[in-house]
Amino acid sequence: MQTTEEQIKHSEGCLICGRELIYAETGNMQKCIYCGKDQHSNIICPDGHFICDKCHRANGTRMIEVILEKTTLTNPIELAREIMGTPAFHMHGPEHHQLVPATLLVTLRNLGIAIETAQIEDAIVRSGQLPGGICGSWGSCGAALGAGIGLSVLRHLTSLKKEGWGETNRDTGEILQRVGAYGGPRCCKRSTYSALLAAIDILEREELAKFPQEAHATPKCKDFWRNKQCLKLECPYYPQKNK
Repeated sequence: MQTTEEQIKHSEGCLICGRELIYAETGNMQKCIYCGKDQHSNIICPDGHFICDKCHRANGTRMIEVILEKTTLTNPIELAREIMGTPAFHMHGPEHHQLVPATLLVTLRNLGIAIETAQIEDAIVRSGQLPGGICGSWGSCGAALGAGIGLSVLRHLTSLKKEGWGETNRDTGEILQRVGAYGGPRCCKRSTYSALLAAIDILEREELAKFPQEAHATPKCKDFWRNKQCLKLECPYYPQKNK
């Protein structure tokens, strides 16, 4: 199955035809229309289109790298919104898993904390291994796990380290609780905001960083209009709730 650049004009649902995707309880092997590789997935397009995680996140990952290279921002929420506002970012997708640790680590570096470029690159690679849709299939949101990856990189954590191992696992659990507090269905924007706000609170509580005051403000979502499953007033980031 092939497609053309002109057909790729949907940022929600199926990126090819725009139809609402089916999230099955069990998955099967599907062939990516771009790279031709097979991937096990429970996400199904009614018209048979399938884009693997690597191809789905390709443009988003590149946009993260481009913007991070030049940014001087110290507010992770502001930086995440700048990146999510680009055409490369879809309404939902595994690129959000990479966005969270990347924005955390870069803003920490801009605050004067010693973080090497190689650490940021490693965090992007690690979080890029988190499949799409795991909030349902794994029972653990990829944005929250991405925040945990950011904390692991910050603390130079390995599986054999004693210091920081327990704290980082507990912190990731706290972030997952914050993401899960608002219920489903999934919304990658809501999860990104919740994961970042939780991580900001944790880093300040543990005196690892001090972010600008505006980093604690509740953001107003700009993307609710393109999310068919938007919780609206049940979501803390819905604009009318933040008036």
